[in-house]
Amino acid sequence: MEIDTVLKADFTGLAAARAGYDALVTAFNAHVEAWKRTVVDRLHNSGWTGSAATRAFADLDLFASKLLAADDELKLVSGVLADAQQSIALVQAELIQALDDAKAAGITVKPDGAMSWENKDDTFEVKAKSLSLRVQDALRDAQHADDAITRRLRHFAENATTGTGLDATAALADKAGAGTRETPPDAKATPAQVKAWWDGLTPAEQQHLIHNRPDQIGNRDGVPCLARDQANRIILRQRRAELQGELDRIGKPGQPMSGPGSTVMEDPKATRIKQIQDQLKGIDDIQQKLDHSKPPLYQPTFLLGFDTKDNGHALVAVNNPDTADNVLTFVPGTTARLGNINGDMDKAYEMANSARRAADGTGKTTATIAWSGYDAPQALPNASFGQPALDARDSIYNFQTGLRATHEGPPSNNTIMGHSYGSVAVGMAMRDRGLPVDGAVFVGSPGLGVDNIKELRIDPSRVFVARGDQDGIADWAGLGYGADPADPAFGATAVPTAPNTDHGHYWNDQTPSWFAFGRIAAGGRP
Repeated sequence: MEIDTVLKADFTGLAAARAGYDALVTAFNAHVEAWKRTVVDRLHNSGWTGSAATRAFADLDLFASKLLAADDELKLVSGVLADAQQSIALVQAELIQALDDAKAAGITVKPDGAMSWENKDDTFEVKAKSLSLRVQDALRDAQHADDAITRRLRHFAENATTGTGLDATAALADKAGAGTRETPPDAKATPAQVKAWWDGLTPAEQQHLIHNRPDQIGNRDGVPCLARDQANRIILRQRRAELQGELDRIGKPGQPMSGPGSTVMEDPKATRIKQIQDQLKGIDDIQQKLDHSKPPLYQPTFLLGFDTKDNGHALVAVNNPDTADNVLTFVPGTTARLGNINGDMDKAYEMANSARRAADGTGKTTATIAWSGYDAPQALPNASFGQPALDARDSIYNFQTGLRATHEGPPSNNTIMGHSYGSVAVGMAMRDRGLPVDGAVFVGSPGLGVDNIKELRIDPSRVFVARGDQDGIADWAGLGYGADPADPAFGATAVPTAPNTDHGHYWNDQTPSWFAFGRIAAGGRP
């Protein structure tokens, strides 16, 4: 689809066509009612009986069902034309806004979408790349709208040509299908099936779902990144308002109460207040990143998942994983929750910056994702148990499978990274589900739930382990979660670390592990 084609698209013609179909449906309805009243009803009330009457009434009933089927088909065509009008208007506005922003930034957009600028400031290249992605997104949406509308109209044209549209059963199926087009697949559907359903919708239908049922879109693996981000931003604002309202209603907590013996019991209100405040902090930290995700301050940021269930969960991507050449998913460990998402996001930003440096001159892009999507242990004693990691397996698998389903163009190089207890969750998911990843990095890991590197089910040469000389996790390694992955006998490639690196500082800027993570994310070696 060309820029000029989208800009010159005349959706007013579609509006006129729809109005014409609406008039046709109205007139057709009037004729059908008149025919039933003047012919069918009169014959039925005439007292005519006998075999000839029976055959005639059967023929009339069949003809009536054909007329009703045709009426349903005409109404459905009108709906498709309305959808087409809205879809083209949406993508045209999307493209115009991108072109206007480019013009305001002093960037010229050529007819083929290429960008040029006279200012030699390095930030212009970053701005141009971001704008180019927006233009390409608009053109892709326009092509998708054209294909979807054409496919649906062709179906009704074939029904009219072959007479299928006069069959009551076929018309009923078309009507039922139109009524359920925006109904997401059930929970058992794979991310690939979800993506196929999403691709079958027009941009107008997709936007309707995003704005009216964001809770069904934002956390659904198989829905593309941009749509999930839109939906989750809506949910983020809604949940913040709801939590703040609840906090205002609760008021101040009461004094601690004395329990059995010398036990001091905290007022339940105080516990809920702390949880709300913790989640509000996480929401505000995410919002701050989203608000400042425009280059050159930050790389583009996308909210791929969000909820406030239990301790809350968030999935935040730096750069778009659907279009990136390389994708790294970071799974944090103990104490991971919505309120602590800021530190996980910072790690994702650091690795994105390091990967960009590693890929300098290649034109390759890397997306990094802070995936706090499971119920991680919140205290060290609880990290001694494997159940939270076992419970995370399906979520990790579905997310990784979803990244494959929604990625555009050639497959990306995908890496998964687990830190601390997060490495346990990742290792068990690899062991039991077989993740569609090209590489894995385990940082400060107490174990992966396996005794042999081959149990991870990927090329052993793409398994990397980082263990700092001051990381206390070494005291736990090999004591409950299988073999110690940092043991040379395990067979993983060691990631270099700076002297005195402890459990939480592998991502410090310009350190050996910082550089190594970027190289690994970009498909290289540490």
